Amino acid sequence: MSIRKNLIFYLGCALSIGGALALAWYAYIQLDMFRTQRAANRLIDQKARNGQLYGHTPVPPHTLVIVPPRLGEPIGRIEIPRLHLSVAILEGTAPKTLRVAAGHMNGTALPGAAGNICIAAHRDTLFRPLRGVQPRDAIVIATTYGTFRYIVDRVEIVGPGDVRVLRPTTGQELTLITCYPFTYVGPAPKRLAVHARLAA
Repeated sequence: MSIRKNLIFYLGCALSIGGALALAWYAYIQLDMFRTQRAANRLIDQKARNGQLYGHTPVPPHTLVIVPPRLGEPIGRIEIPRLHLSVAILEGTAPKTLRVAAGHMNGTALPGAAGNICIAAHRDTLFRPLRGVQPRDAIVIATTYGTFRYIVDRVEIVGPGDVRVLRPTTGQELTLITCYPFTYVGPAPKRLAVHARLAA
């Protein structure tokens, strides 16, 4: 009987320690995300005040010279006013980047340039508001060199290996990607792709 009590006691201790460690890891992730978002937003706002004013910046793509960002470097902030979404964007989609920010897919176009800008983030954290996205929603990307406004054209569900959504384009387009369904537990089997075009 005493052996059984000891086993229950030690099992309870192990579960308590495991729960405490899980909560500590979650708190660390949230704190790391908060610090990264705050630092990136501060940098974007500071550089924007010194250069461009906020508001739509209709820059012809052939006149805009953009310095390619380094991996992990802040490149802007994405906002969807109707969904109250405001997230800093870092260059690259490494796991450590997507843990704290939205990631710009390396090799795709940059905001303000011709082509398809592809941005990804996790559905259970920063891109969770995308579950309510609709055609004609406005998406604003503020960068250190200008602010660009896009209008959602269509929303589609695709497979995880469907690279068609990353295709280069001749116009100025934007594609947001996150896992789908939003209520799925574990690695999601599909992807939500939000397609938008630069506002005229």
